[in-house]
Amino acid sequence: MTDAVTETLRQLDQLRTRLSRGELYRRLPQKVGELIDNLPHEKRTPVPVLKDNKAALAQIKSLRLQIKQKKLTAISDAEIDFLLAHLAATHPLVRDKGVYFLFNDILQARLLSAAQIKRIFHRLLDPNMLYGHILETKSNAIFLRSFSVMILSGILYVDRMHYHTLQTADLEEVSLKISAYMTMETDGRGYIGTRGWAHAYSHVGNVLDELTESTSLNRANKLFYLTVLLARYQRLESPLIFGEDHRLALAIANLVNKNKLYADYFLLLLQTWQRELMIMRPQENEGFWNCWYNRNRLLQALIIRGDLPQKIQDFLMQIVDVF
Repeated sequence: MTDAVTETLRQLDQLRTRLSRGELYRRLPQKVGELIDNLPHEKRTPVPVLKDNKAALAQIKSLRLQIKQKKLTAISDAEIDFLLAHLAATHPLVRDKGVYFLFNDILQARLLSAAQIKRIFHRLLDPNMLYGHILETKSNAIFLRSFSVMILSGILYVDRMHYHTLQTADLEEVSLKISAYMTMETDGRGYIGTRGWAHAYSHVGNVLDELTESTSLNRANKLFYLTVLLARYQRLESPLIFGEDHRLALAIANLVNKNKLYADYFLLLLQTWQRELMIMRPQENEGFWNCWYNRNRLLQALIIRGDLPQKIQDFLMQIVDVF
């Protein structure tokens, strides 16, 4: 973990603590936005490339067949390590249709022990998994980061539904670390050439839904990750054109429909965003217009849902002419 990543986590933790103490509320979006705006850009470093695609595909096929035939009653720690390592694969049949599909089979079949759930949980939150190369130029490192987020959502789901091994402190750790992930992740690519899906911000939506469903996680944490999501989305210069708008609209709707506090705060975030937009001067560059149309798509996705609290729906309809 680089010094910049460590410092970002530290500052976010401080902001979350201040929000919990009631020291920040209306000023939180500004503080988070300033943190994002001041992130450094780090020098690009080599990303290791896995070269065992043929052997990996064979092992994945064997494990899936054993699960399908109900011949497998447990997964070894070595097999777990193999799967987690291959979330970094650039071959889509290994990573996406391979490891990801296999992990779903394993979770549905309940083949993991409670201890393995906790072990995988901590591995996925390891900075090398979640933040590797995150402040650098776009690279193949996106696959490990993004699919670590996706598998994390599956672990959170099966733990919430079946295992119940993760404690409140664990969920607070996820809340902070996924907030840091959103703060730093600028690679919004969806489907990447012959390498398949990256889809980081769709995967983020899955984790946020699990945190929203948690009854252990307090309101301050939920307000915090909602704020970070909007602050990052507002500044994301990658075009989100592969359904991320609808996925994140769902995650937002799931939260704001839980409690009036979340609805009121989301309306505050939207109003702040709108005020900033009205004084913004258009810039003749690709990043500006990607931000502009990302916003349009998200707000349209929110309107189309039709299930937001009425005051949010009314506000969106008031500003519809601006997007």
